[in-house]
Order: sequence, then C-alpha cells, then structure tokens
Amino acid sequence: MRLADLITSKPITVRPDDSIRKATIVMRESSIGFLPVTDAGRVLGVVTDRDIVLRGVAEGYDPQTTFIRHVMTPDPIQLQITDELETALDLMAAKAIGRLLVTDKEGNLVGVLTAGDLAMACRGDERAGYLKVALHQRNHRQSVPIPPPDPNSSASRGVYFRVNSMMCCRGRISIVCL
Repeated sequence: MRLADLITSKPITVRPDDSIRKATIVMRESSIGFLPVTDAGRVLGVVTDRDIVLRGVAEGYDPQTTFIRHVMTPDPIQLQITDELETALDLMAAKAIGRLLVTDKEGNLVGVLTAGDLAMACRGDERAGYLKVALHQRNHRQSVPIPPPDPNSSASRGVYFRVNSMMCCRGRISIVCL
C-alpha cells in the first residue's frame, strides 16, 4: 500500500513568522495539536501544542509576539509520497513518532501521515501492535528496543498484537488487542 492512499492531503499549515497565538487558534479551531511549518510549500519544521507550552509559554515568551520559528522543531523526519506503508511503519516505530510529513519529489508538503492512519491501514494485522508498542514505550520513556516483526515466529506473540478494534478519544487512538 502506498502512502498516497493513507495521508491527510492538504494539511493545515503555519508559516515560521506566524505568532504562537495564531498557531494555537488554528489548533483549537481545527481540533489538532500538530502543524507543519512551511514557506512557499517547502517544509521547514513542525510545531505541536507541546512545543508551544514547553518552549514558549514555560519560557515566558509572549504568545502575541513570539514567532513559530522560535518554538518549532526544525527539519522533521519526512517521507516521500511514493514510499510504501512498511517504510512509514518501520520509521514511526524505530523513531517512536506519531506523525510524519509526506512530500513530493521536490520536497513540497503533500500530506501528513499519523499513527492512527497506519493503525487503520494495518487493521487486523500484527503491524499495528508493533507501532503501538513503540509509541507506548516513547510515551512512558522506556528504552526497550523493539525487534522488527516476524510473523512466522511464535515467540513474537508476546510483543506483537492482533488488532481487534480501535477507538478514538480526543485525537488519541487506542488499539484494543487480543
């Protein structure tokens, strides 16, 4: 499966010279906590609600006058639109990240791929559990390495899960595994 079939196309973006306040208003109105930072379609970084709180507000910066470029994460990990699902899954699990920017050959932003998008694509498949374990470990600051999935190994049953159902609550995907 190709990423073009999974991504959220034409994502909402902010520019590096937009204020933190503007970004938070966009996040609130769109019910999102993640924005690509672009200039003329080219990806410069990403900013999350967490970035704004920890790098902006907690540091005492004025949300009205502080620019996104001061709190964004520059040079985010990106995939190309022609990449395969497995590439995205492996990268998200290895780096324990829940969102990836997807670009065209020229480096222009074409979409965003989330862990939820991958979970839906891997529904009924052990790969979704593989990603869930990686993200859970990141969220709980564990540094236990996750081996790549081996569907032929009976030993993998303790690490990988078959997805039974999924629920979405406040933008977070919960994967219920058997």
